[in-house]
Amino acid sequence: MSFRILLIFAAFGGFLLAFYIRHKKHAREKMVCPLDSDCDAVVYSKYATFLGIPVEILGLFYYGFIAVSYAIFLGIPSFASTLTVFGTLVITAAAFLFSLYLTFIQAFALKQWCSWCLTSAGLCTVIFGTALISSEFSFLGLLAQYRGFILAVHILGVALGLGGATITDIFFFKFLKDFRISDWEAEVMHTLSQVIWFSLAILVLGGIGLYLPEAHEFNQSPKFLLKMVVVSVLVVNGAFLNLFIAPKLIHISFGQKHDHEAGELRRIRKFAFALGAISIASWYSAFLLGFLPRGVFPEFWTPLFGYLLIVGAGVATSQLLERLFSKKAP
Repeated sequence: MSFRILLIFAAFGGFLLAFYIRHKKHAREKMVCPLDSDCDAVVYSKYATFLGIPVEILGLFYYGFIAVSYAIFLGIPSFASTLTVFGTLVITAAAFLFSLYLTFIQAFALKQWCSWCLTSAGLCTVIFGTALISSEFSFLGLLAQYRGFILAVHILGVALGLGGATITDIFFFKFLKDFRISDWEAEVMHTLSQVIWFSLAILVLGGIGLYLPEAHEFNQSPKFLLKMVVVSVLVVNGAFLNLFIAPKLIHISFGQKHDHEAGELRRIRKFAFALGAISIASWYSAFLLGFLPRGVFPEFWTPLFGYLLIVGAGVATSQLLERLFSKKAP
Protein backbone atom coordinates (compact mmCIF):
# COMPACT_ATOMS: atom_id res chain seq x y z
CA MET A 1 0.00 0.00 0.00
CA SER A 2 2.82 2.44 0.88
CA PHE A 3 4.35 1.93 -2.58
CA ARG A 4 1.08 2.81 -4.26
CA ILE A 5 0.74 5.96 -2.16
CA LEU A 6 4.28 6.92 -3.19
CA LEU A 7 3.36 6.34 -6.84
CA ILE A 8 0.25 8.53 -6.51
CA PHE A 9 2.23 11.38 -4.92
CA ALA A 10 5.06 11.11 -7.46
CA ALA A 11 2.58 11.14 -10.36
CA PHE A 12 0.65 14.07 -8.84
CA GLY A 13 3.92 15.98 -8.44
CA GLY A 14 4.78 15.26 -12.08
CA PHE A 15 1.31 16.46 -13.15
CA LEU A 16 1.79 19.77 -11.31
CA LEU A 17 5.25 20.14 -12.85
CA ALA A 18 3.94 19.55 -16.38
CA PHE A 19 1.07 21.96 -15.70
CA TYR A 20 3.55 24.62 -14.51
CA ILE A 21 5.64 24.28 -17.69
CA ARG A 22 2.51 24.41 -19.85
CA HIS A 23 1.31 27.55 -18.07
CA LYS A 24 4.68 29.29 -18.54
CA LYS A 25 4.84 28.37 -22.22
CA HIS A 26 1.25 29.41 -22.87
CA ALA A 27 1.87 32.78 -21.19
CA ARG A 28 5.25 33.07 -22.96
CA GLU A 29 6.85 33.81 -19.59
CA LYS A 30 10.53 33.29 -18.88
CA MET A 31 11.22 30.25 -16.74
CA VAL A 32 13.50 30.50 -13.72
CA CYS A 33 16.08 27.70 -13.73
CA PRO A 34 17.51 26.74 -10.29
CA LEU A 35 20.50 25.15 -12.05
CA ASP A 36 21.48 28.61 -13.36
CA SER A 37 21.08 27.29 -16.89
CA ASP A 38 18.74 28.37 -19.67
CA CYS A 39 15.45 26.53 -19.23
CA ASP A 40 13.87 28.57 -22.03
CA ALA A 41 16.41 27.17 -24.52
CA VAL A 42 15.03 23.72 -23.70
CA VAL A 43 11.28 24.24 -23.28
CA TYR A 44 11.00 26.47 -26.35
CA SER A 45 13.27 24.38 -28.59
CA LYS A 46 12.09 22.28 -31.53
CA TYR A 47 12.62 19.23 -29.32
CA ALA A 48 9.90 20.46 -26.94
CA THR A 49 7.32 18.82 -29.20
CA PHE A 50 7.18 15.18 -30.20
CA LEU A 51 5.27 14.30 -33.37
CA GLY A 52 3.63 17.70 -33.15
CA ILE A 53 2.48 17.30 -29.53
CA PRO A 54 4.08 19.49 -26.83
CA VAL A 55 6.05 17.31 -24.43
CA GLU A 56 4.39 18.84 -21.38
CA ILE A 57 0.97 17.82 -22.75
CA LEU A 58 2.24 14.25 -23.00
CA GLY A 59 3.43 14.66 -19.41
CA LEU A 60 0.02 15.83 -18.23
CA PHE A 61 -1.69 12.80 -19.75
CA TYR A 62 0.97 10.38 -18.48
CA TYR A 63 1.16 11.61 -14.89
CA GLY A 64 -2.61 11.99 -14.71
CA PHE A 65 -3.10 8.43 -15.94
CA ILE A 66 -0.61 7.01 -13.43
CA ALA A 67 -2.10 8.94 -10.48
CA VAL A 68 -5.65 7.86 -11.33
CA SER A 69 -4.66 4.25 -12.07
CA TYR A 70 -2.87 3.68 -8.78
CA ALA A 71 -5.57 5.53 -6.86
CA ILE A 72 -8.07 3.05 -8.31
CA PHE A 73 -5.75 0.12 -7.53
CA LEU A 74 -5.51 1.40 -3.95
CA GLY A 75 -9.25 2.03 -3.50
CA ILE A 76 -10.53 -0.95 -5.51
CA PRO A 77 -7.91 -3.74 -5.33
CA SER A 78 -9.94 -5.98 -7.65
CA PHE A 79 -9.07 -3.64 -10.53
CA ALA A 80 -5.38 -4.56 -10.13
CA SER A 81 -5.60 -7.57 -12.42
CA THR A 82 -2.65 -8.99 -14.32
CA LEU A 83 -3.77 -7.16 -17.47
CA THR A 84 -4.14 -3.71 -15.90
CA VAL A 85 -0.91 -4.05 -13.90
CA PHE A 86 0.98 -5.21 -16.97
CA GLY A 87 -0.44 -2.37 -19.10
CA THR A 88 0.51 0.20 -16.48
CA LEU A 89 4.03 -1.22 -16.21
CA VAL A 90 4.46 -1.00 -19.99
CA ILE A 91 3.40 2.66 -19.97
CA THR A 92 5.79 3.51 -17.10
CA ALA A 93 8.62 1.76 -18.95
CA ALA A 94 7.85 3.70 -22.13
CA ALA A 95 7.78 6.98 -20.18
CA PHE A 96 11.12 6.10 -18.56
CA LEU A 97 12.72 5.49 -21.98
CA PHE A 98 11.24 8.75 -23.28
CA SER A 99 12.68 10.65 -20.31
CA LEU A 100 16.12 9.18 -21.13
CA TYR A 101 15.72 10.39 -24.72
CA LEU A 102 14.83 13.92 -23.56
CA THR A 103 17.76 13.98 -21.15
CA PHE A 104 20.03 12.83 -23.98
CA ILE A 105 18.73 15.71 -26.13
CA GLN A 106 19.50 18.22 -23.37
CA ALA A 107 23.01 16.88 -22.87
CA PHE A 108 24.15 16.49 -26.47
CA ALA A 109 21.82 18.33 -28.88
CA LEU A 110 20.85 21.46 -26.92
CA LYS A 111 23.78 21.41 -24.45
CA GLN A 112 21.51 23.14 -21.94
CA TRP A 113 19.93 21.81 -18.77
CA CYS A 114 16.40 22.50 -17.60
CA SER A 115 15.87 21.87 -13.87
CA TRP A 116 12.17 21.19 -14.33
CA CYS A 117 12.79 18.73 -17.17
CA LEU A 118 15.41 16.88 -15.13
CA THR A 119 13.00 16.74 -12.19
CA SER A 120 10.36 15.24 -14.47
CA ALA A 121 12.88 12.66 -15.72
CA GLY A 122 13.68 11.81 -12.10
CA LEU A 123 9.98 11.34 -11.32
CA CYS A 124 9.61 9.05 -14.36
CA THR A 125 12.51 6.97 -13.04
CA VAL A 126 11.01 6.79 -9.54
CA ILE A 127 7.59 5.82 -10.91
CA PHE A 128 9.00 3.11 -13.18
CA GLY A 129 11.27 1.64 -10.49
CA THR A 130 8.57 1.72 -7.81
CA ALA A 131 5.93 0.22 -10.10
CA LEU A 132 8.34 -2.55 -11.02
CA ILE A 133 9.34 -3.58 -7.52
CA SER A 134 5.91 -3.11 -5.94
CA SER A 135 3.94 -5.31 -8.34
CA GLU A 136 2.30 -8.24 -6.60
CA PHE A 137 2.72 -10.25 -9.79
CA SER A 138 5.97 -11.79 -10.98
CA PHE A 139 7.43 -9.45 -13.59
CA LEU A 140 8.91 -12.30 -15.62
CA GLY A 141 5.62 -14.15 -15.30
CA LEU A 142 3.76 -11.15 -16.73
CA LEU A 143 6.20 -10.96 -19.65
CA ALA A 144 5.75 -14.66 -20.39
CA GLN A 145 1.96 -14.43 -20.07
CA TYR A 146 1.68 -11.53 -22.51
CA ARG A 147 4.39 -12.65 -24.90
CA GLY A 148 2.03 -12.43 -27.88
CA PHE A 149 1.27 -8.78 -27.19
CA ILE A 150 4.95 -7.98 -26.64
CA LEU A 151 5.87 -9.69 -29.91
CA ALA A 152 3.24 -7.61 -31.73
CA VAL A 153 4.73 -4.42 -30.24
CA HIS A 154 8.22 -5.54 -31.26
CA ILE A 155 7.09 -6.22 -34.83
CA LEU A 156 5.30 -2.86 -34.92
CA GLY A 157 8.57 -1.17 -33.94
CA VAL A 158 10.41 -2.87 -36.79
CA ALA A 159 7.64 -2.01 -39.28
CA LEU A 160 7.49 1.65 -38.26
CA GLY A 161 11.26 1.99 -38.23
CA LEU A 162 11.64 0.31 -41.60
CA GLY A 163 8.92 2.46 -43.13
CA GLY A 164 10.23 5.63 -41.51
CA ALA A 165 13.80 5.02 -42.67
CA THR A 166 12.64 4.21 -46.21
CA ILE A 167 10.41 7.28 -46.46
CA THR A 168 13.17 9.46 -44.98
CA ASP A 169 15.64 8.34 -47.65
CA ILE A 170 13.05 8.84 -50.41
CA PHE A 171 12.23 12.35 -49.18
CA PHE A 172 15.90 13.16 -48.72
CA PHE A 173 16.65 12.55 -52.39
CA LYS A 174 13.38 14.13 -53.50
CA PHE A 175 14.21 17.28 -51.56
CA LEU A 176 17.69 17.35 -53.10
CA LYS A 177 16.29 17.62 -56.64
CA ASP A 178 16.95 21.37 -56.42
CA PHE A 179 20.34 20.61 -54.77
CA ARG A 180 19.37 22.06 -51.39
CA ILE A 181 17.29 21.35 -48.27
CA SER A 182 14.93 24.16 -47.26
CA ASP A 183 13.84 24.98 -43.70
CA TRP A 184 10.43 23.38 -44.31
CA GLU A 185 12.02 20.25 -45.77
CA ALA A 186 14.40 20.05 -42.81
CA GLU A 187 11.38 20.20 -40.47
CA VAL A 188 9.76 17.30 -42.35
CA MET A 189 12.97 15.30 -41.96
CA HIS A 190 13.01 16.16 -38.24
CA THR A 191 9.46 14.80 -37.83
CA LEU A 192 10.38 11.61 -39.67
CA SER A 193 13.41 11.30 -37.39
CA GLN A 194 11.11 11.42 -34.37
CA VAL A 195 8.99 8.64 -35.88
CA ILE A 196 12.12 6.53 -36.25
CA TRP A 197 13.17 7.23 -32.66
CA PHE A 198 9.69 6.26 -31.48
CA SER A 199 9.83 3.02 -33.46
CA LEU A 200 13.30 2.28 -32.12
CA ALA A 201 12.03 2.78 -28.57
CA ILE A 202 9.16 0.32 -28.92
CA LEU A 203 11.48 -2.08 -30.78
CA VAL A 204 13.88 -2.01 -27.82
CA LEU A 205 11.06 -2.16 -25.26
CA GLY A 206 9.48 -5.14 -27.01
CA GLY A 207 12.87 -6.81 -27.43
CA ILE A 208 13.60 -6.54 -23.71
CA GLY A 209 10.18 -8.00 -22.93
CA LEU A 210 10.84 -10.97 -25.20
CA TYR A 211 14.41 -11.45 -23.95
CA LEU A 212 14.04 -11.48 -20.17
CA PRO A 213 11.86 -14.60 -19.75
CA GLU A 214 14.14 -16.61 -22.09
CA ALA A 215 17.47 -14.91 -21.48
CA HIS A 216 19.51 -18.12 -21.31
CA GLU A 217 18.21 -19.43 -24.64
CA PHE A 218 18.63 -16.06 -26.38
CA ASN A 219 22.21 -15.72 -25.13
CA GLN A 220 23.07 -18.94 -26.95
CA SER A 221 21.55 -17.74 -30.23
CA PRO A 222 23.92 -16.22 -32.87
CA LYS A 223 20.87 -14.71 -34.57
CA PHE A 224 19.89 -12.85 -31.38
CA LEU A 225 23.46 -11.62 -30.81
CA LEU A 226 23.59 -10.33 -34.39
CA LYS A 227 20.28 -8.55 -33.92
CA MET A 228 21.66 -6.88 -30.79
CA VAL A 229 24.59 -5.61 -32.88
CA VAL A 230 22.18 -4.27 -35.52
CA VAL A 231 19.99 -2.53 -32.91
CA SER A 232 23.09 -1.04 -31.24
CA VAL A 233 24.20 0.33 -34.61
CA LEU A 234 20.72 1.82 -35.12
CA VAL A 235 20.86 3.57 -31.73
CA VAL A 236 24.38 4.98 -32.22
CA ASN A 237 23.74 5.92 -35.85
CA GLY A 238 20.44 7.58 -34.90
CA ALA A 239 22.22 9.58 -32.21
CA PHE A 240 24.77 10.88 -34.72
CA LEU A 241 22.01 11.72 -37.21
CA ASN A 242 20.11 13.71 -34.57
CA LEU A 243 23.12 15.44 -33.03
CA PHE A 244 25.35 16.28 -35.96
CA ILE A 245 23.35 15.99 -39.16
CA ALA A 246 19.74 17.00 -38.45
CA PRO A 247 20.66 20.51 -37.13
CA LYS A 248 22.75 21.13 -40.27
CA LEU A 249 20.45 19.72 -42.95
CA ILE A 250 19.80 23.15 -44.46
CA HIS A 251 23.57 23.55 -44.94
CA ILE A 252 24.18 20.49 -47.11
CA SER A 253 23.10 22.11 -50.39
CA PHE A 254 25.10 21.78 -53.59
CA GLY A 255 26.46 24.41 -55.97
CA GLN A 256 25.82 27.47 -53.79
CA LYS A 257 28.06 29.88 -51.91
CA HIS A 258 28.36 29.40 -48.16
CA ASP A 259 30.05 31.00 -45.22
CA HIS A 260 31.50 27.68 -44.01
CA GLU A 261 35.22 27.08 -43.86
CA ALA A 262 36.69 25.09 -46.74
CA GLY A 263 35.76 21.42 -46.66
CA GLU A 264 33.16 21.65 -43.86
CA LEU A 265 30.16 21.59 -46.19
CA ARG A 266 31.47 18.56 -48.07
CA ARG A 267 32.08 16.65 -44.83
CA ILE A 268 28.53 17.34 -43.63
CA ARG A 269 27.13 16.09 -46.93
CA LYS A 270 29.24 12.95 -46.95
CA PHE A 271 28.25 12.14 -43.34
CA ALA A 272 24.56 12.73 -44.12
CA PHE A 273 24.67 10.32 -47.05
CA ALA A 274 26.73 7.71 -45.16
CA LEU A 275 24.61 7.71 -41.98
CA GLY A 276 21.42 7.50 -44.04
CA ALA A 277 22.82 4.42 -45.80
CA ILE A 278 23.76 2.81 -42.48
CA SER A 279 20.24 3.48 -41.18
CA ILE A 280 18.41 1.95 -44.13
CA ALA A 281 20.78 -1.07 -44.33
CA SER A 282 20.42 -1.75 -40.59
CA TRP A 283 16.63 -1.43 -40.54
CA TYR A 284 16.26 -3.86 -43.43
CA SER A 285 18.73 -6.22 -41.75
CA ALA A 286 16.67 -6.13 -38.54
CA PHE A 287 13.52 -6.77 -40.58
CA LEU A 288 15.02 -9.81 -42.32
CA LEU A 289 16.47 -11.21 -39.08
CA GLY A 290 13.01 -11.11 -37.55
CA PHE A 291 11.72 -13.64 -40.08
CA LEU A 292 14.58 -16.11 -39.75
CA PRO A 293 14.27 -19.06 -37.32
CA ARG A 294 16.33 -18.86 -34.13
CA GLY A 295 18.80 -21.61 -35.09
CA VAL A 296 19.39 -20.47 -38.66
CA PHE A 297 23.02 -19.44 -37.99
CA PRO A 298 25.34 -22.10 -36.52
CA GLU A 299 27.80 -19.41 -35.39
CA PHE A 300 28.00 -15.62 -35.01
CA TRP A 301 30.90 -14.31 -37.06
CA THR A 302 29.82 -15.29 -40.60
CA PRO A 303 26.43 -13.47 -40.51
CA LEU A 304 28.11 -10.53 -38.76
CA PHE A 305 30.59 -10.30 -41.63
CA GLY A 306 27.65 -10.44 -44.06
CA TYR A 307 25.89 -7.59 -42.24
CA LEU A 308 29.07 -5.48 -42.27
CA LEU A 309 29.41 -6.11 -46.02
CA ILE A 310 25.84 -4.89 -46.57
CA VAL A 311 26.49 -1.76 -44.51
CA GLY A 312 29.81 -1.17 -46.26
CA ALA A 313 28.19 -1.53 -49.69
CA GLY A 314 25.47 0.91 -48.64
CA VAL A 315 27.98 3.50 -47.43
CA ALA A 316 30.06 3.14 -50.62
CA THR A 317 26.95 3.61 -52.76
CA SER A 318 25.94 6.67 -50.74
CA GLN A 319 29.32 8.29 -51.34
CA LEU A 320 29.02 7.65 -55.09
CA LEU A 321 25.58 9.30 -55.03
CA GLU A 322 26.97 12.29 -53.12
CA ARG A 323 29.68 12.65 -55.72
CA LEU A 324 27.12 12.37 -58.52
CA PHE A 325 25.02 15.15 -56.99
CA SER A 326 28.16 17.28 -56.63
CA LYS A 327 28.96 16.92 -60.33
CA LYS A 328 25.38 17.62 -61.44
CA ALA A 329 24.98 20.69 -59.26
CA PRO A 330 24.91 24.00 -61.16
